[in-house]
Amino acid sequence: MIFLCVPITLLTLNIFAGYIWLCHRYRYFKRHNISYLPASTPFGNLKELILLRISFGELFANIYAHPSIVGANVVGFFLFHTPALVIREPKIIRLILIKHFKSFLNRYEAADDFNDELGSLTLPLAKYSKWRESRQSMSQLFTTGRIKHVMYPRMLGVVAELENYLERQLGKQDSKVIKLSEMCTLFTTDMTGSLFYGLEANGLLVGKCELREQTRRLLVPNFRKLLHFMIIFFLPQYTRLIRAKLFSKEYTHFMRDLVGTALKLCRDTKDANCKPNLIDQLLQLQRSKPPTHYVQHPDFITSQASIILLAGFETSSSLLGFALYEVAKQPQLQIHLRNELHNAFATRSSLDYSTLITLPFLNMICLEALRLYPIAAFINRELTPGDSDTKYSLQPYADFVVPKGMPAYISILGLQRDTKYWPNPLCFNPERFAPENIKNIVPMTYLPFGAGPHGCIGSRLGILQLKLGLAHILKRNRVEVCEHTIESIHFSPKAFMLEAKDNIFLRIFKDEKVKL
Repeated sequence: MIFLCVPITLLTLNIFAGYIWLCHRYRYFKRHNISYLPASTPFGNLKELILLRISFGELFANIYAHPSIVGANVVGFFLFHTPALVIREPKIIRLILIKHFKSFLNRYEAADDFNDELGSLTLPLAKYSKWRESRQSMSQLFTTGRIKHVMYPRMLGVVAELENYLERQLGKQDSKVIKLSEMCTLFTTDMTGSLFYGLEANGLLVGKCELREQTRRLLVPNFRKLLHFMIIFFLPQYTRLIRAKLFSKEYTHFMRDLVGTALKLCRDTKDANCKPNLIDQLLQLQRSKPPTHYVQHPDFITSQASIILLAGFETSSSLLGFALYEVAKQPQLQIHLRNELHNAFATRSSLDYSTLITLPFLNMICLEALRLYPIAAFINRELTPGDSDTKYSLQPYADFVVPKGMPAYISILGLQRDTKYWPNPLCFNPERFAPENIKNIVPMTYLPFGAGPHGCIGSRLGILQLKLGLAHILKRNRVEVCEHTIESIHFSPKAFMLEAKDNIFLRIFKDEKVKL
């Protein structure tokens, strides 16, 4: 028995010592006289998230809006045992994202570049030295000229198929109840396949496609995926120990095959008009760089193709569904929008690029959808100072010095639903973005795509896709709520981006005539 007592005693002492250390750790912000949310052992302030009771976006929005810290410019909280900040003051946000960007070069989350090269090469997870070169290279793919002349014609082909899909759904019926997620994910997957991989995914045509199925499988949560995700985003110092990976083996295998096939086609074909897609452009970048450059890594193209598929599929489909839901709930607003579209289309089957981007009310609808439903609901930065500087003072806005390595989070969902900046924030009101009202928006309180050098590289393309989807769905149809429509949107705790917890059903009507 005595042999058992010794290890049991040592284990008990270690647990007790760990508990005492955590208790001391959780008093960090109290010692620094900073407003903070009390933490619980051992999850810190992540318990509700880990138990799948709230989404990632809601976690940071709840911290931002917690009643106990009203008026505080910064709020302390804990990622397990790690002290972190939620920044509430727009002027501090501007310093971190733009003015003092060089002090906050990296995002906090990270992938292990030894066990997960594919994840560590992606633009969102790459650290600054790699990120800078990758960003400069990738930016060439999203210029206004390339979007207008190369991507837009392909996008028109997909929205034409979207119209055909709706006609087939309705058939000879005057109306039909549809599940928005089904239509929207098929649309955005077809769009992503066409723009970035040169593929005719044909999801809208046949009702399913392999691209969509692969992304769906990757996003289905299980214990292993959740563990790896939590490590990458909240405990990145342990990624190598746990061997956490951003992508599953199945998804990685699929993307490597897809990219390999596309690269072979790029190399074999001599017709440049057959290959204006992401993979071809990344191949051209590799050919233009010396062998020592980061973009020459064998997995560079696959990594960017893998993350862009997820970004295009997940964010755009949810946002289009949210926008249609809000338009359906306000008939007069929908009439206004459809009048504008009716006049724009006139006798044309499609809109040229310049016309689409200058439709004022459609633009207001999209901006308000991005305010109420910012798909990337939070962003963060990690203090990454130079050799001689290991701290960053928040004076005069807060009496706190940020130490090296501390993550600072910005709740975009919290900011864009804050009554201080947005009257009646839960009301969908496009007039907030009317030309005469835009000047009243407080700077750095509207950040659906982030801001500064780390801002979303595909923001213009994302808005363009949303506008095209809305325009061609409502061109000859109207949407209304029905007996199956949910009363309000609740977010799925199983999704990283903002996604509706429940299916959204609307009734769609054939209606080519609009009240003028």
